[in-house]
Amino acid sequence: MVALVTLETVKERLRIDTTDDDGALSGYIESASAAVINYLKGQAEVLLDLDSGGELPSGVEVPPLIATATVILVGYWYRNPDSDPDKDFEMGYLPKPVTALLYPLRDPALA
Repeated sequence: MVALVTLETVKERLRIDTTDDDGALSGYIESASAAVINYLKGQAEVLLDLDSGGELPSGVEVPPLIATATVILVGYWYRNPDSDPDKDFEMGYLPKPVTALLYPLRDPALA
């Protein structure tokens, strides 16, 4: 499974200084990475230089917008694992701040 950000990066940006939730955060990182790649569609391969198996080759640097969007999504799930109290997204969609970062990078939908 692809991880677009490291556990250390997430903990630093979300200001988490314990190891209590490392397992949950790792799961959120994997899920958020998959959601971001899915949202970017075919453009993910180009932007992330994914290999034929859909994996991120070692040494490839994730663009800052994509890394930030992934961290934001992890943060949403970490703070609100069972709900969306601020109504930041609709069912089946990513939160608005994540979409705002990724939308310009995305493959346009075919009409």
